[in-house]
This record gives sequence, C-alpha cells and structure tokens, in this order.
Amino acid sequence: MAGSFRINQRLSYDGALCTVRYIGCVGDTKGEWLGVEWDDILRGKHSGFHEGRRYFECMHDLIGSFRAFLFGLRLTSDVGKIPGSGSFIRPTRKPDTPLSFIEGLRKKYTTDEDPPGKHAEIVLTANKVFEEIGFEKIIKKLSQLQELKIILLDGLRIDRVDDVETIRATCPGMSTRQFTETDYVDANFPGVDIEELDISRNRLEKLEDIALVCSALPRLHSLRINGNRLNSLAVCDANKPAFSGITSLEIANVLLDWNELSQLLSLFPNVKTLIGPHNELSTIPSPHPFPTSLTALDLSYNTFPSLSSISQLSSLPHLTTLLLAHNKISTLTTPPGTIFPSLTRLDLAYNILPTFATLDSLPSSTPHLTSMRISHNPLFSTDGITLEEAHMLAIGHLPSSVAVLNHSTITPKERENAEMWYLSRVAKELSTSVDTREAVLERHARWGELCKLHGEPAIAKEAADEKVLAAKLMKMVLVGLEKEVTKRVPIGMPLSTLRACVGKWFEIDPLKVRLVCVGGVEEETVLGGPEDTREVGLSVDGQHVRIRVECV
Repeated sequence: MAGSFRINQRLSYDGALCTVRYIGCVGDTKGEWLGVEWDDILRGKHSGFHEGRRYFECMHDLIGSFRAFLFGLRLTSDVGKIPGSGSFIRPTRKPDTPLSFIEGLRKKYTTDEDPPGKHAEIVLTANKVFEEIGFEKIIKKLSQLQELKIILLDGLRIDRVDDVETIRATCPGMSTRQFTETDYVDANFPGVDIEELDISRNRLEKLEDIALVCSALPRLHSLRINGNRLNSLAVCDANKPAFSGITSLEIANVLLDWNELSQLLSLFPNVKTLIGPHNELSTIPSPHPFPTSLTALDLSYNTFPSLSSISQLSSLPHLTTLLLAHNKISTLTTPPGTIFPSLTRLDLAYNILPTFATLDSLPSSTPHLTSMRISHNPLFSTDGITLEEAHMLAIGHLPSSVAVLNHSTITPKERENAEMWYLSRVAKELSTSVDTREAVLERHARWGELCKLHGEPAIAKEAADEKVLAAKLMKMVLVGLEKEVTKRVPIGMPLSTLRACVGKWFEIDPLKVRLVCVGGVEEETVLGGPEDTREVGLSVDGQHVRIRVECV
C-alpha cells in the first residue's frame, strides 16, 4: 500500500491538504507509516519527531522557530514543543479522490455535478472564505461556460491537468447535458474568453501543469495559485511564454525561498499586481526578483522588521502601492539616498511602530506619498492621549502630501487644526523640558515647516517661568547606606546646606556626611568639607548628577 505513495506527493484527507514527507517504519510499531506535513499547522501533532528521533522535517519548522524567537519562547532540543505541522498516518487511510482540471470545471460549474442544497466555498481572497447560499437560481447560468470570464477552482483537490486542446474546447462549450469525447475536441469554441483563473489550495505539484492551463487561455491576465506547494518550477517549453499575459499574480502562502521565488517570478515578466502575504519573508535580497513592471505589491503577513529591510524595492520605477500590514516593522529609516520614486500608497497597519516621531523619517524616502495606513500600532496606545489626539499627532508628523490616513480623507480644515494643535504641544514641550531647544526640535522634524505655515506659537508666561525655574534646579541622585534618594536642588544652594539636607534625608549626623560626586568609572570628586559654603552649581557640572553618600 505504501508503494502507491511518494515523497513530496500532495494529498488531502477530509478536505485538509498535506504533503508526504516520509514513508517507512516508525519506532517499534508494526507496518509502515506516512509522515505528512499539513498545510494547516493547527492539524499537526509534532514536527516530524517520534520518541526523540526525527523522521522528517516540515517547512513550517523554521517558521515556528523564528516565531518562537520573536515572542521570546525558549527553544530546547525537544523541537516538538514548538507547535508543529506534522503527523503520522497509516497508508491504509484512503485520501480524498483527486480531480483533473476538466473534472474540477464540471464539478464546479455544472448542475449534474452540483446537487440541489449542496453549497460550495467561494474564496474571494487568500484569507476570506464565504459560502454559496441561494445560488440555485443562477447555477444554470454558471454552467454555461461559454459565458464565463472568471473561473474559480480553489480547494477542489485538482492534481493534474488535461491537454491544451481539451481545455480550449471545454471551457466555452460545456453545459448541463452529458459529455462525450467529441465534445472535448470541438474546435469551434476556442476558450479565449477566460480572463481570471483561481486554482488556489489544490494538489498541483508542477508549475508546468499551471503553464499548460494558462497557454490554453490566451486572454488570461489574472492568476491565483495561493496555498499550493510546488515541487517543480521547471517549464518545459520556455520559448512559449505561457505567463507573459499575466498582469495580476497571487502567490500567498506558497512558502518558496528567495531562489525559488526568483525562478518563479522570472516567468512572469509583465506582472503589475503581485500579492504575496503569508510567505515568512524578512528581507529583500539584492538583486531582488520582482519585475520592473510592478505597480502594486502586497507583502502583508510576513516578518519584515523595518522599512530598511525592503529598501531594495525602491528600484521599482512604477511601484505606487506597497502593503506591509501585519509585519514586525518598528523603524522607518532607510539607507541614505533611498527614494521610492512613484510610491503613493503605503500600508503599515498592525506593525510595532513605537512613537509618532518614527513617522518623521518618511518624507525623505517617499516624497509622493498620498495615502497612509498606520492603525493598530503601539504609537496609538501612547499613555495620556486620546485616539482623537493620536490622530492629530499622526497628521502633524506625516508629510503634507498625505491626503488619506487610515482610510479617512484629511480635509483642509482638519489638517490645519491638527497641525496647529501639534505646534502647541511642541511649544509646551519647549517651555517645560529640561532638554535644550535643539534636542526637543530634533524630535519634531516638521516644526520649522509648520511654523512657516501657521506662525510660531507663543510660549505662555507661566510656562516660561516654569522653564526658568527648571533651569535653576539640578536633578541629584544620592545613593549610599543601602538607600537611594532623588531630589531637585537649587544650583545656588551652599554645599554646607546640602550636607545638612542629606543628613536629614539619610537620617545621619550632618557632620559625618561625606559626599562623593561620581562623574565616571575612574572620576570621583569629594564635595568640600563641613564648612564649605560654595554653591552646588560651582562644584558640580551638569543638570543631572549622581552623588555617593558615605558616613565617616
């Protein structure tokens, strides 16, 4: 029975797709087993281990290890503690019956193969699945394949394709009647009207099979192969570019490495829209494999840590849309000279952008940005500000060219109010911060630009007084005698008075207090004697000092 299976064979059981990774005995058990890796990792029991011995490896093993690293999980030699996607099953368990491409068409689009009351699934995207309900009234129309322009064959267990002539003849000519062999070779209906094809989540193993189908559909421009596991990327007749007409390609969850992805994309020279989430990509190599024709690229649900990690994409001259939601992006700085020349839309939702100041790096690399999505980042959870204030802060930090934020259009009045409110916050920070003006404005790159637009806000007198007072105080951390005290003391306070205060704070005799200013690893200065009346500011440099307290 095991002889009918092979390594890397695609199977499905009760509709769940898997790949054969091992055939043979397992431990002391009798008979042979199949070691399979499930596409749905939640179905797995382990990572190819049994009683401490590894029998096969799963493609998801490295993914699990990386996620464990990201979330701080402790890895041990017991790899099985990482959620795996593998299982052992007996060869005697019968897999689902596969279909050919034509059989899939008949099953999906003819009434003979779709009994009343049975509802199939329509996959509209790689991640959203809906159920057909109430389609009985139009099923006859769907069965007229000569009217179809879009074919959805996702999740139908297709593992092989028919010849080109059969596909061309069948696509437009099949109806609800019985079929004969002559129907398949009727050349009067060359299948030229099909424009979109979805064969996601099937059991096809060779790119050559997909190429054959595409070559039979000359008007095809949209292809979805999400969730397939391709064991071979070779295309036999490279002189006949089966994919040259494809302008939209979806490759979500195909789990190819960069070499494989480069080989795949080299066969799609005219792709303008590429959708590739769920592929565990973390950096873009140089040179990158993406065609220069790209205008829209979706790399959501990957593991990119920064905008710098995708900076190689700046060489794409026509890229206008870049979707990077659900990654691990925390910084937006890019190497000097990096410019995305045509980028107008950027989606960074569900990342880990920490502060609004992070957004200040965008204008230099994205000068034409008009639409931005940054919702569900930590910066919107900043303590002490409401969501409305966070929205205004985002507008204040983003370049003025951004007209749409988080799918909401920014009106001119809203922008003006947000920028003026943002200026007032910066002015308050300037008036109260102990940092220098230069240090404060370094955190607010648009200060100068906004002051030219709206005028520099005045600093309130009370705030100015607070700043003057802050400038006259010194933050002092006193450590010693198993105690630590932090105080702000006037820089004009005499050292003798400071010594008396320290005695009170540490509950020791002021005459026994010895103060040592710690200025560095090898630099320590004793601050005068008991009668020293010099001012603290003349004896200690800086606004923040650390003093060691000793009892002598």
